[in-house]
Amino acid sequence: MKVKRTVTIDVNTFKVGDIIKIKLTNGVKVEAMAVKQEEDGIIFCLVDCLPDKYRMNNTRTNEGGYEQSDLRKKMNGEILNLFPAELTDMMTPFDNGDLLRLPTEKEIFGKNHYGEYESPDVKQWEPMNRRKNRMAFDGRKDEWSQWYWLMNKARESWSFFSEVGTGGVAGHDNADHFFGVRPVFKIANK
Repeated sequence: MKVKRTVTIDVNTFKVGDIIKIKLTNGVKVEAMAVKQEEDGIIFCLVDCLPDKYRMNNTRTNEGGYEQSDLRKKMNGEILNLFPAELTDMMTPFDNGDLLRLPTEKEIFGKNHYGEYESPDVKQWEPMNRRKNRMAFDGRKDEWSQWYWLMNKARESWSFFSEVGTGGVAGHDNADHFFGVRPVFKIANK
């Protein structure tokens, strides 16, 4: 009989599909999966959402997109402060200078169903080919599947952003609704 066994080992480098365990400063335990290797580091995305839900904006607007959203400020303020210094010291900033961000619709689905179009250089993260990796739970004991935000504001809309539904399918909703977040970060190559 064949058995699939998971082992824990210490490594100096990561590869796509690796999962790391993180204990946040508030005591919550989360996991992050390596989803894409880049020249300067490897990108990780939380496996599930953080326990709290967040609005993209406090008002029903997508003006300014993710870059000017209330959630971006929280991601790189109060949410970043949840990550232990041991991890944040290893993070390298994204092109806009942020240490944390949300996934994009194309990174999750491979195309833009509702959100503004992304560069042809943006590709679906390989683990997201599997629907179960697009799905996320709420990070609580009862583990309810969770809607979560994506970075893209919806095309031809003044108030919607893209999101992922509980079944791992594409959707969009008002910026002032509360959904989960799956922070994305990059660990620098050594």
